[in-house]
Amino acid sequence: MSSFKLIFLKISWSSFIILLALFAFNSAAAHSKKVDLTDEERKILNSLRITPPSMWIEAHDFAGELQDGSTVNLKDYHHRFVLLNFWATWCVPCVKEMPDLEKAYQQMGPKKLIVLAVGMGEDKSSSLKFAEKHGLTFPMVADPKMDITRLYGVKSIPVTYLIDPYGVIIGRALGIRDWASPELFDFMNSRLD
Repeated sequence: MSSFKLIFLKISWSSFIILLALFAFNSAAAHSKKVDLTDEERKILNSLRITPPSMWIEAHDFAGELQDGSTVNLKDYHHRFVLLNFWATWCVPCVKEMPDLEKAYQQMGPKKLIVLAVGMGEDKSSSLKFAEKHGLTFPMVADPKMDITRLYGVKSIPVTYLIDPYGVIIGRALGIRDWASPELFDFMNSRLD
């Protein structure tokens, strides 16, 4: 092998090792980043039984079909809060929680808060019938193959992720919550100002 080829191989190999080390360092730094919540904000979320994450978690983007047949992406709702709710028509606690989600959506308004309900195993027509029956106006995404459900690792429902306007998960609630709580509205409004 010529000395030129040997030098080229050594430089290429060294460059690869350096790039790999930089990638590993950046990945570790990103995963060790803390979520941007003050102690007071954590206390408020905990009092509402919404568990804040211990580290920074960006919400996974996805595409889903709404009741009207249009497609929506989670990233379409950046710059406002999102309550990403996983539910099913057969889930009694899910059905009980829906009026509070509707009330939150109406009181905060869609420019500040989007309630995005993902129907776990539900098709578009069952979501539409459910929304009409219960007078729900917030967007509902059909997830018949449970792709979005798996993406978020959902095993039990109802489960709701509170996502901030920058697309970062700042809370998770398993089970029914009072989503129309004035304390939650104050919390969201303070972070939007």
